[in-house]
Amino acid sequence: MEQAFSGTVIEWRGPAPYYFVPVPEQESVALRAAGSAASYGWGMLPIRARIGSAEWKTSLWPKDGGYLLPLKDAVRKPEGLDAGDAVDVRLTFDAPPRQQKRPAKRAHVPRPTGSREPVTAEQLTIVPANRATWEDLQAVFGTTGSPASCWCQRFRMLPKESWASEGPEELAARLRDQTGCGNRKARATSGLVAYLDGEPVGWCAVAPRADHPRLLRDFRVPWLDRNEDKTDTSVWAVTCFVVRVGYRRRGVSRALARAAADFARERGAGAVEGYPDLVDGGFVGTLATFADAGFAEVSRPGNRRVVMRIDF
Repeated sequence: MEQAFSGTVIEWRGPAPYYFVPVPEQESVALRAAGSAASYGWGMLPIRARIGSAEWKTSLWPKDGGYLLPLKDAVRKPEGLDAGDAVDVRLTFDAPPRQQKRPAKRAHVPRPTGSREPVTAEQLTIVPANRATWEDLQAVFGTTGSPASCWCQRFRMLPKESWASEGPEELAARLRDQTGCGNRKARATSGLVAYLDGEPVGWCAVAPRADHPRLLRDFRVPWLDRNEDKTDTSVWAVTCFVVRVGYRRRGVSRALARAAADFARERGAGAVEGYPDLVDGGFVGTLATFADAGFAEVSRPGNRRVVMRIDF
């Protein structure tokens, strides 16, 4: 369905300024009814928007019974828009495709809660994230803790953006756009999802290194003492692992690291890198995770970080 309306740009002054166009009440009611089955949490609704010559994908934010259309700077500035400006907006909501089936379940093997039984790569089904459902990825990230706050956006945020300024709803919306979850025809996706016995258990972010603005601005990792072209899109990066509670420390991350290297090579990468933490690994992975997947150490930018790499 399509909705066209005129509105006025407003500005929210939080830790970082953000601009919106309020959706009128009548259009909000129609969109809410049409998209009742498509919202992916917090009442947000994925749509395509058009203002002038700019067209982009985003998500409507629920507010006081209506919706706000977020107007990102990449759209607002080229169109010369600021708070108080009148705009003509066209919104397109596409009904979601039928939910993709999860990988076929294997015969279930009961495991006690808190099991540390190793998981082999052969037991896992690892797929590009656009072949997984958004609900499956949400199950991996959970509802509390760092994954549910960051949504794998640490290295993708722009200057002056932070977890607090953007909020989990916006960061989750960005990850959904980046992964194209549920859209098997998506041209690109930003990671892999692992299944065990049909259950989603792990996530790994792998994408061109140049797709990570904050990584490009980091003066130590991965650039210290290296002569690297930061804009080289043939070099990919594995930047994040998230393993679902109950499946950690069982080998899921190692299998994902191996699959990420294969995925990058198949997508035309000339090399793929990882940046493990020597102290606690955290969500960037451990040295052993990458070494086991065939990555070799190329530099140590500091006392706790290592640059690991495979050249294809």
